[in-house]
Amino acid sequence: MPVAPQHDDTRPARFVPKNIAPTLEQLAIQTAVDNTILVEANAGAAKTTTIALRLAESWSRGVPPANCLALTYTVAARDALGAALGKIGVPSQVVRQFRIETFESFARAVLAELDGGVVPIRPTAESLKEIVWAAIEAVAHEQRERGRQDFEIPSLGDNSAVESFLRANHNLKGRMLLAADADDQPATQDLADSLGCSYMHLRLFKAYERSRQPWHRDYPTFRGAFDATYDLATLILKDELPRNLGAWPARVRVLLVDEMHDMNQAMSLILTRLLDANCFFCGVGDVDQVIYSAAGADSKFMQGEIQRRGTRRITRYTLTSSFRFDATLAKAVSRFKAKPCVSASAHATHVTTLSYAGDDADSCERQVVQAILKWRSSREKLSGFAVLLRHPSQSVALENALLAANIPYVFAPGLDSYLMRPEILLIRGLLAVATDRFESIDVPQTRRKVVEAFVLFCDVRLQLQNCDHLSQREQLKQVVDAAADNKLILRDIFENHVLKGVDPTVAKRLREAVRIARMEAGPQLLARVIEALRLDLLAIAAFVESGRREEVQGNLRGLLQLSDRFSTPADFFMHLNESEARLRGLPASTTRVVLGLVESVKGLEFEHVALPYLRQGEFPCPSGTPLEEENLFYVGITRARRFLSLYVDRDFPSAFVRRLH
Repeated sequence: MPVAPQHDDTRPARFVPKNIAPTLEQLAIQTAVDNTILVEANAGAAKTTTIALRLAESWSRGVPPANCLALTYTVAARDALGAALGKIGVPSQVVRQFRIETFESFARAVLAELDGGVVPIRPTAESLKEIVWAAIEAVAHEQRERGRQDFEIPSLGDNSAVESFLRANHNLKGRMLLAADADDQPATQDLADSLGCSYMHLRLFKAYERSRQPWHRDYPTFRGAFDATYDLATLILKDELPRNLGAWPARVRVLLVDEMHDMNQAMSLILTRLLDANCFFCGVGDVDQVIYSAAGADSKFMQGEIQRRGTRRITRYTLTSSFRFDATLAKAVSRFKAKPCVSASAHATHVTTLSYAGDDADSCERQVVQAILKWRSSREKLSGFAVLLRHPSQSVALENALLAANIPYVFAPGLDSYLMRPEILLIRGLLAVATDRFESIDVPQTRRKVVEAFVLFCDVRLQLQNCDHLSQREQLKQVVDAAADNKLILRDIFENHVLKGVDPTVAKRLREAVRIARMEAGPQLLARVIEALRLDLLAIAAFVESGRREEVQGNLRGLLQLSDRFSTPADFFMHLNESEARLRGLPASTTRVVLGLVESVKGLEFEHVALPYLRQGEFPCPSGTPLEEENLFYVGITRARRFLSLYVDRDFPSAFVRRLH
């Protein structure tokens, strides 16, 4: 049956999807003949499906999939788009031919032709720490040469200085605040003021970039997170990107951007250059889902900032109706974000608010487990149930509650089991050495990570015999390979490499922790082991980001609460290892509950979403900006299709929950 499009400049659709009946709004976007369109979409309004419809329509009209390029901010969004294409009926062999990438992976692929070799990636703040300190030393040396102090040089080992710089570095690069010639200008206070950063950060930025690109921009020695996007954008800004570069998609005919609300200036420059091709462009986003402003993300790119040098006329479309949830949740979303949100859902969405007592440590996770068991008893797939967390440390009690109830679970990207976090692996390794119970870390990959945890937390300097010619990374690989091959070798690694390769003060604490685990007993044993280790001090030295250091304390608090239920910590870890082994032994087809962080599930949806630990001071989190915390909560509640369960602290309820009513 023919339907009326939203805009006049449309044509009949050639692609007829399976499993869905497109709305008027979707059909208008699928068939639009406008050269450049921007789509403002509410959460749950099927924006990813709509982009998939547009790609499928282009393919049906004869555009080769290889000439279609779709860019996203996150890996999750990239994968969601591929899944949406399959869901609407595009054959899998065709889906694989579409080029769907994140901006960063796209930039790396383009730059690979210029790099002159494989460029190592340093994705974490910890992997960049030594380079930042080298930059700090270089700036300090320059200051001494000048015979004056323009600013205070951070004290060696002060990781807060590294964290502060990396945040500034990310922001400067995302916003491209160093204009086409600013990176060649001398560092001055006036220049720093014009960029909105401190003079120290400007000086460090220049020293850091000299270490990253010591010879030429085309030959970096390493890249951090999002550096490829910045490098490509800089080449474009300076008009230094070769016109005949083989890796550049010169024949792109259809260009799409999902999560456009997360775009920053660097991505905008890449997009503008791509638009030099005479291609169709569609950008889709939701301005209320901006959560990466620290990296320069700005909703202005959804509001007309992207232009084709005055030659492209932007036509705007909207996706206003949510198919994910019904009018009940749509009204709550409208109240929360003070914007129109209507439902086109054919199914009901039940929103339930439950309270828990903050002084009853396990009442929240007990209620979550009961909800999951009820869900399973109604023959629903466990994979349709997601528990979304604001902080990784909140998974400790939940994982153990799920294990105790024999509920299989899996992690969304961005979260892993607390048992595999370095601070927990360090304790597992110490207890295994102290008690000779190496079966508690029976998986080879886990033993690898135990050794890596010792090196990370204790700053171990390996000195393998006859290996002076090898770097620390190469020596570490030899040691972790040995641990993976033979679990009994962990004792030798600890005694002959760890204890001999650390600061004497740290070695003393390690020996004391092992002595306590070996000689003492009682319900507080694990607490005494942790106290002897002074993991708080080790975390300060090991982790750059203050949030990660706080996570260590949260993980340890959860661990201590749970371990008291067992006669010894070793028995506790043995129990968890056996439970994990049972989970690993389940067939791959076994459906599992999803545990994930709210920030990592944008673009995804679940039949039942549980948001636990809604306590003021937890969510919203004081360390986040008010707007981004609000946007994160908006993302979390709008992942639900049929059920949304909010678990609210009875005494200190999250202010966000009150705003829903």
